[in-house]
Amino acid sequence: MPHPLPSARTAAGAADRAGGTVAAPPAPRVRVEHEGPVAVVVLEDPARRNVLGAALREQLHETLGRLAEDPGVRAVVLTGADGCFSAGGDLAAMPPAAPAEGRARMERVGALVRRLAALDLPVVAAVQGPAAGVAVGLVCCCDVVVAGAGARFLLPFTRLGLVPDGGLLHLLARRVGPGRARALLLGAEPVGAEAALAAGLADHVVADRDVRAEALARAQALAARAPLAVAAVKQGLRTAGGSLEAALAFEAGHQPGLFTTTDFLEGKQAFAERRAPAFSGR
Repeated sequence: MPHPLPSARTAAGAADRAGGTVAAPPAPRVRVEHEGPVAVVVLEDPARRNVLGAALREQLHETLGRLAEDPGVRAVVLTGADGCFSAGGDLAAMPPAAPAEGRARMERVGALVRRLAALDLPVVAAVQGPAAGVAVGLVCCCDVVVAGAGARFLLPFTRLGLVPDGGLLHLLARRVGPGRARALLLGAEPVGAEAALAAGLADHVVADRDVRAEALARAQALAARAPLAVAAVKQGLRTAGGSLEAALAFEAGHQPGLFTTTDFLEGKQAFAERRAPAFSGR
């Protein structure tokens, strides 16, 4: 569950009593840092542990849209500021004032999850500290999950009286299997990094100080793969992973086009010459 934090008003009151003043906390934002072909996307609202309030959700949605259209970006790292991935949904903004507001909120959450899940770029999650609620849904959308040893995955929905959101009823089961997903979502117990690794919720566990570097290294390796093939693999896993016939149909529909690409010729030649390929995305 999200950890309670002192409100800005409480902090300001304490400072006033001490004879000082406190500036308003900075507005939530999504910061993008470019490391060669990798875009590092940072959720930044540290005063509230990077909760996914309306402002941060909308900024992330817009940011992912821009990155999807940027030819210079070949991979993405998704992380949170100040040693915390995200405390999840904004409990301070719940419950919504009216049912229509609740429906609108869930539509926007769904739009964000769909955009991240549909991204053809490979995405690596770099998880430090807590990832709670809907933020775990974002983690499950990612292709590779690197967790710090102190990371915790929190799924508090049955403790709060809510249904899992962020696509978790589907995404968590795809990552860890239906049985484990059922146990995690019903039990609502915190999942530490090693337990997440054992369950398949995390792919790699490293020291907390090494999370970003490890995630960046894995993203850079993925950025070196053939972009059209990466996109096709991600599309196929999204749409054709349910049956053998669907997978074979997807292959038959996509492989003939990939045979004719410059990247396939480069990959074939690089394989024969035992060198790293230089893909162009064409």
